[in-house]
Amino acid sequence: MSSTVTTTATPQTLPNAVHHAAEVLSTRWATRVVHALRRGPMTAGDLLAADPIVPVSSLYSASRSLAGAGVITRTPAGAGGNDLALSQSGQALTPLYTAALAWAQHYPRPWRAPAAQAPEMIEETLGLLAGSHAIPLLTTLGQNDGLAYPQMVASLNSRDKAAAYQRLLTLEERGLVVRSGTRRSYRWDLGEAGVALGRVYGELSDWTAQHQVAAAAPVRAGTALAAAGNRAVVVASPARTAAFSSPQAPERPLAARASAATLRGVTLQLTFSDAPGPQPASLLVTAAARSR
Repeated sequence: MSSTVTTTATPQTLPNAVHHAAEVLSTRWATRVVHALRRGPMTAGDLLAADPIVPVSSLYSASRSLAGAGVITRTPAGAGGNDLALSQSGQALTPLYTAALAWAQHYPRPWRAPAAQAPEMIEETLGLLAGSHAIPLLTTLGQNDGLAYPQMVASLNSRDKAAAYQRLLTLEERGLVVRSGTRRSYRWDLGEAGVALGRVYGELSDWTAQHQVAAAAPVRAGTALAAAGNRAVVVASPARTAAFSSPQAPERPLAARASAATLRGVTLQLTFSDAPGPQPASLLVTAAARSR
């Protein structure tokens, strides 16, 4: 029987706080900012010089978001600028980043560019947990063996049911959930990638509970987070069991049962390149081609 650890967060506040943390940490360029500040305090100019790929406007946006969540500190400096530095919370992100990167490498997107780099892979993984309704849906499926969609969203209003269904399709496209049965009687369950993502969720939950990211907005009645209630947060210790798997579930693949202690022992290596990645074709060019 798997054991669990209890946090000081209440059943309704924890998933909301974890979702908020995922939103902040999946912000574009946030991982590069955190990585650069591991070298020590810097000004915005120093950060731009350390990683010239980051656009100026995006750097200020990402640093404000990270500062608001307590991941970095901003100390007024000369000429109206600020010295940026990692807080204790920011310094504690390595286990989470390591778990997110390991997951992204083991379950790559089919359409990911071959030159995709570690920071973007980490942000993409955390972005899966930042999506609306994602955490309650994954958690509910992890605690049940196969559910029909109406069972998952019985307490939601019509608008939220539609939004949750679209999120479910997105999770399926990414391989996190699978469905079986016929059109009128689909049953949904976690895929291997969804079970393995529980490791990342466990690290994120632990980090959020220990470092108290700046408070997120209260859970609004009628949303998936509110409807999930107690069902959404039995936070299992990632070192003992995957957060999204049921204690009664059969043995999962080895990749999904990797010990968090092993992940913590891996040093996060982020590689950077000044070479820009491949750019998508212009929508105008595409539209013009179609009209011919």
